[in-house]
Amino acid sequence: MGKQRFLGLLAGLLFTAPFLTAQVLPAPEDAVPVHKVSLAATRASSNLNEVLLHQSAMDYSLPPEVAHVVQKCVAGEEEECYFSLKTFENDTNPVVAAAANLELAVLSLQRGLIKQAQNYILQAGAKSPDDPFIQLTKGWLLLSAGKYKKARHAFEELLYLTADFEYVSSAKLGKALSLYFEGKKKEAVSELQYLYTSNPYTISFVSFWLGKISSEIKASKKLAPVFLQQSLSHDERNYAAAALFAKLSEKEKNDLRSWQYYATLYSLDPKNKQLSKKIEKYAHEMGDKSIDYLFYLRLEQPIVHEMVSTPSELVKMALYANNAQEPQLLTQTSVMGSGAWRITDEKLGEVLRVASYSDKHIVFNPQTGGVDLKDAKGHVEFSAKRPFTLTLDNNRRTLLVHHTLAENIFAADLSDKELKGSLTVIPRPNGFLLLNQVNAEDLIPALLATQAQDIKHTAALKALAVVFRSALLDAVEKNKNKPYHITDNDVAFQFKGVNLVFKELLDVSKASGNIRLTQAPAGYYADCGVVTADGLANTAKRPNYVFSPANISKYILSNPPEDLYSRPEDPTRWASIKWMYWYEGKDIEKRLAYKQDIGKLRAIIPVRYTPQGRILSMRFEGSKGSYETQTPQETAFILSAGTMRSNLFDIIPFYQGTTIKSVLVRGYDTGLGYGLCLRGADGQAKQGADYMAIIKYYFPQARILNTTTGTVN
Repeated sequence: MGKQRFLGLLAGLLFTAPFLTAQVLPAPEDAVPVHKVSLAATRASSNLNEVLLHQSAMDYSLPPEVAHVVQKCVAGEEEECYFSLKTFENDTNPVVAAAANLELAVLSLQRGLIKQAQNYILQAGAKSPDDPFIQLTKGWLLLSAGKYKKARHAFEELLYLTADFEYVSSAKLGKALSLYFEGKKKEAVSELQYLYTSNPYTISFVSFWLGKISSEIKASKKLAPVFLQQSLSHDERNYAAAALFAKLSEKEKNDLRSWQYYATLYSLDPKNKQLSKKIEKYAHEMGDKSIDYLFYLRLEQPIVHEMVSTPSELVKMALYANNAQEPQLLTQTSVMGSGAWRITDEKLGEVLRVASYSDKHIVFNPQTGGVDLKDAKGHVEFSAKRPFTLTLDNNRRTLLVHHTLAENIFAADLSDKELKGSLTVIPRPNGFLLLNQVNAEDLIPALLATQAQDIKHTAALKALAVVFRSALLDAVEKNKNKPYHITDNDVAFQFKGVNLVFKELLDVSKASGNIRLTQAPAGYYADCGVVTADGLANTAKRPNYVFSPANISKYILSNPPEDLYSRPEDPTRWASIKWMYWYEGKDIEKRLAYKQDIGKLRAIIPVRYTPQGRILSMRFEGSKGSYETQTPQETAFILSAGTMRSNLFDIIPFYQGTTIKSVLVRGYDTGLGYGLCLRGADGQAKQGADYMAIIKYYFPQARILNTTTGTVN
């Protein structure tokens, strides 16, 4: 392929893809530093070939012998599972032998036994030569082992076994990666073009690879940022795309963009020494205003001004918490009320009254170890080493907390927040904490505003309001003897301020105000695939999916059915339901080293699963030892700095010798998959379901309490 033709191919992709427009994100220097902006940009909808995308149906059936054995994998008995399967590898029944060898191939890959994995997949193929999934797995195993040419041929052979879209797409992706690692980058682009123009499920991943390849070819370097922006616009969680964008911005000496992207990465992984040095460098170059160029919401005055307060259970919410739910020590903040307010010391009583729309600055004083409250001119009006509370005279009014700073400006989202209720300042030896005491019913609309910005149907919003109410009240009861009940960055709650609330959210919260769930955890998550962790189906066309290590990969390969409740209206917006990410082995090793230095990474092994195949814990094996995670959140941090969308995924490691150099992670849906699926609820509401029906669907074991009548449903 000639250079001009190749460059034309790359450039043409930006404008000819049927489900893309030429629109990309504005360059960061063109944006004002206000809202903590998601990197998503609106895309035009289009008419994809829905029949082609959804026509195939995977077969997950297993011989009874194999189905019985793989339950040991679910129970965390990985050794027993592996060796029990080996008893069937030479079974006289070819169906049993093929299934056992396929499972053994997948398990061997997880254990870092690459040669054994290849032997098992060859045996499986010999027993079932027409099985496209076995052939596809063979290609990925060869690619994992670094046998790029053989892998490419295996993917090409698959095309003679099936025309199903899922298989063809996966084979073309595998072939593209094989070509890339063979050094045939131009040919790899040609294969990626097919996926870029036909498969909405891989668009972010493919755009990243087109950006990566462009950045490595001198004549096409200018195209790399555009592809990376495309990648991030379709999936803001694409860590590899953000990392490469930061690196390229630095090479281009674009200090502002470098600062913004490195800051984003550092906020995800604050122990990373390399990122810390980048941040220190750019913070120095940007000067005192460096925080103003981060993606934080900035407000000069209250927006809501007035909001009717609904008497209900008081919730104590700690503000400005990090990802570990730890409220951060602050060094300064400013407070403005939309109405008059007063300051009350816990021992002295009322010490100061403040007029509406007057700004007061709360500053930690390192010389005294106390907190000073200053007026607009910097004069100290009140000092304290004890907690003091800011309370509005009229509870319909609001308080704006803004221009907040912490010693580490990346430890938490320091966006401005407008609050209901009162605000308590708690001095500490090296700073102060902020605690918002607010009625639960006043908090619910703001929680809805954060999580449900693109939910259109009232029934879905009402259902989520019930979930929030139930979870809030459960948290109050569970943490009643603790200094606070929740944080603004809680796993179940994301509070950005009442400034995001609009009338419909107030209405739906009020309309569902007498309904609460009992005897069931009131959880939720954003997007759901075909089968939830609860075993519910988000489709009328329930698949015959059953767990096995190989079936997880097959399920993740499968496209969602066309009637999936949570399907996006825009067919290019599938990233939150079906996703694919690329991570570097050295980055995984660095994050593991925070826990334990295991040396060079050699295997990534799922240890415990849910019955549906979601990963609860993983073991990372290295040249110096091993480390096992205890929670899905810990697993996600080590693999992806916490950017992975859910714990339903599989991994294909890419080896160089015995060391994992990079990993491909393929996954489905978001969160842990328990409770209310928000966009699934929206899809059911679109079909006419009311909010009570939605709640009963997603919480079949719960009891629904009507607090007005006292009845239980």
